[in-house]
Amino acid sequence: MKLQKFYILAAAALLIGAVSAQAQTANLASTAGPFDNLDHDCVAKEARGNQVLLLNHLDVVTQSFTACEQGVVEKVYVIVKQTGSDGRISAVIEDSRGRELEGHKLDIREGFDGVVTFKLQTKVDAGMKYFLKIRAMETNLVLEGQYGQASDNSLHLNGWKLDGNITTAIGMRRVIERPESALDARNPYGDNIIEDRATEFQSNFVVYPNPFVDQVTVTFKREFKGETIVMLTDLSGNLLHREIRQNPIEGQNVNLNPAYNLHPGAYALRIINDNRVYNQTLMKQ
Repeated sequence: MKLQKFYILAAAALLIGAVSAQAQTANLASTAGPFDNLDHDCVAKEARGNQVLLLNHLDVVTQSFTACEQGVVEKVYVIVKQTGSDGRISAVIEDSRGRELEGHKLDIREGFDGVVTFKLQTKVDAGMKYFLKIRAMETNLVLEGQYGQASDNSLHLNGWKLDGNITTAIGMRRVIERPESALDARNPYGDNIIEDRATEFQSNFVVYPNPFVDQVTVTFKREFKGETIVMLTDLSGNLLHREIRQNPIEGQNVNLNPAYNLHPGAYALRIINDNRVYNQTLMKQ
């Protein structure tokens, strides 16, 4: 496997040419980099290196990480040194059992050199191990990394274990949830905690119609700073629709129109902003 790894690195070095040669003369791990001041509650990241890993079309590199917050993964950052052509790059987060939690694809142009950022909203538990899978599609990708270095995380290329890491950062946000009460789909308003949350919710948002048929509109009653996530889920927590707004203002509307054919019954509307979670129960006619 070490011989195969050498050929991978050698091919990548030939592809990036002078970029790789320059990287070998600089200690990237000791200089200020793009992952030093990320705006998250915590960041799980690997040390930067002066080597590279080549991904051909449909190659997959998988790197483990440990969640450092009880909350959500907001963004995934990957350093790409060069691309062979226009194509796509995907990032998928899996749990320790290999179950896909969420994934996202981005277009990437030929000759790209920089940080690729994926916006996600993946729920994670502090101290638990997860896996980040990066795939190249219709292009070749050269990823920054370092090899032969000890790491608490594992690295695999197409299922083959490598010694080292690729340069990544996973930004997480703490989500403070109030104790959940048991919800009865036949009587979703029969719990006092739900009523208390609805009172707080209504001081910040207007939701209509409720009950709804196909679409729900959320109107902000005040200005919110930063990223605000509006989600519609079923009562088991399965995501049905999600919208993200930056710095929403008073009077701004967000329309939720799930692509699924929803059955009549109770659903949950959740709005997240600045570590605050606002909940309201909706009814589908």
